[in-house]
Amino acid sequence: MLELGRGNMIVGTQHRVTINNIDHFVDAVFYNKILKAYDLIDLKIGKFRLENAGQMNV
Repeated sequence: MLELGRGNMIVGTQHRVTINNIDHFVDAVFYNKILKAYDLIDLKIGKFRLENAGQMNV
């Protein structure tokens, strides 16, 4: 949490996010009170593949 910077608080884990009427589940959701923005973190196990980048660029 310290690496995210000041003003962050956790909103939830395994949080559902709907984009273009498609549900995605994000591993961790933080809210930055200073920037008034959400930080979405999606954890991957194993080697990073090109398909992983495509999933995150929705």
